[in-house]
Amino acid sequence: MKIKANKGFGGVLSMRKGQILEYDNDVVLQDLLKAGYIEEIKEEPQEKNVTKKKKGECTRESKRNNK
Repeated sequence: MKIKANKGFGGVLSMRKGQILEYDNDVVLQDLLKAGYIEEIKEEPQEKNVTKKKKGECTRESKRNNK
């Protein structure tokens, strides 16, 4: 599970406020969630970075020979 620390804490798992990490011990995670020390981060599907070209726009990287 991907988690974010709401405040700093130490023990079996130690984190500082704002730290994000992946952790998989369900017993520890449930205890920390219940106490409010961490929150689960839901990963959103990433969109493809697609850029649309305007009509007549050149797709070359170089500006040379760009007509």
